Amino acid sequence: MTVNWEAISTIADIVGIVIIVASLFYVARQVRQNTDAILTSSRQGLLESDLGLFSDFMTFSVDPHLVRDDVKLTLEEERRFVWLLVKAIRIREFAWHQYKSGNLDEKSWQSYMAPVPEMFSTNRAKAVLKFYTGSPEFAAVLADWLPAGEEDSEGQPRQATSDLIQGLYSRQSAKND
Repeated sequence: MTVNWEAISTIADIVGIVIIVASLFYVARQVRQNTDAILTSSRQGLLESDLGLFSDFMTFSVDPHLVRDDVKLTLEEERRFVWLLVKAIRIREFAWHQYKSGNLDEKSWQSYMAPVPEMFSTNRAKAVLKFYTGSPEFAAVLADWLPAGEEDSEGQPRQATSDLIQGLYSRQSAKND
């Protein structure tokens, strides 16, 4: 009985190739599952942040979607308004970083940015952007989402109320003196 070593070698090579191909499919599946887990984790973190912001809106009854320029707020409400908007900006900046790194899909990115035009539709809200100290690249993206300047009854552009923010601190200082 002669052993055909050439046939055995060929069969071993074929088995080796099949094992390698199966391993590559397994690794590809694991990479896909890992990518899905990263995307899910990113979306979950953003969702939790946004839900926290919604909770703050309800708890403090200060919602930038509803607070127009003519609404009178107390000093405390003004501060809450400012910092809730800053929080909203930071959440969207984080979403932008996740989107740019591929950890957030286009549809989710668009959904996080959808409320921005309404949130910053007033001069009061636009003044808050003077506090923004994040990424200059995101500032440019944010500017693209913001509504154009409003006009007064005579068709003249309104000035952003930056003195609103300065007034917060001067009123607080006067109150403490």
